[in-house]
Amino acid sequence: MFVVSMKTTRLRLLVTVAAVVFLLVSMLVLSDRQQAAATGAPLAAGSDTARRAALEGLGYEIGPAEAQVREIAIPTEEDEAFATYNLLQLETGYDLSPYRGRRVKCWTYTVTNYPGEQAVQANLYVYKDKIIGGDITSALQGGFSHGLKPMTAG
Repeated sequence: MFVVSMKTTRLRLLVTVAAVVFLLVSMLVLSDRQQAAATGAPLAAGSDTARRAALEGLGYEIGPAEAQVREIAIPTEEDEAFATYNLLQLETGYDLSPYRGRRVKCWTYTVTNYPGEQAVQANLYVYKDKIIGGDITSALQGGFSHGLKPMTAG
């Protein structure tokens, strides 16, 4: 058993408490960012760098080519296609329902490290510089599609 003793002044005590509070707040902020990336909470997407960082945070490597961008309208009415696609979003913590009738940007990137697959794309749906949904999709016939989940999760 080790015992450490030192003379404590009020200033040392305040500095120590401030340092501990700073560390705790920093850990909470970093934890919230990691959780947001893994659960689909809105992430900043105002720049190409931010969008790439969001995808890389999920474990996807993105090719150097510029992203393709197009503007799409989220349907106002919930038809079968929208309901099915939104279920894919809900599985990863996103929900497109609040954006019905809105025009959003769809940014498409090429994923270069998807295990055992080629021609994989990442689609990010962005509204007011926040990611509101997206998917990882194989561009090949008979391919796959899933929500924005971390690559290690499946």
